Amino acid sequence: MDLNSNATRRVLTAWGIEVKKRLIETNRKQTDLVKELSSQGFDVNKIRISNWLYGIGASTRTDEIKAINKLLGIEIINY
Repeated sequence: MDLNSNATRRVLTAWGIEVKKRLIETNRKQTDLVKELSSQGFDVNKIRISNWLYGIGASTRTDEIKAINKLLGIEIINY
């Protein structure tokens, strides 16, 4: 088994890649997303959003994920 720096590297999910892409396209940063979600009453921070982009804890935050999708115009089928 080859354990190198890639062995512990975090990898963005397909959804995480799309979120990053949409943030760039709309000239936003994750901090902007935090502000927008907080204004909707969600208890979020940059670290949580970053974790969700990598698939960590995303399954327990479906309301937040749906709100991010709506804010960024991401259409998810069968979510």
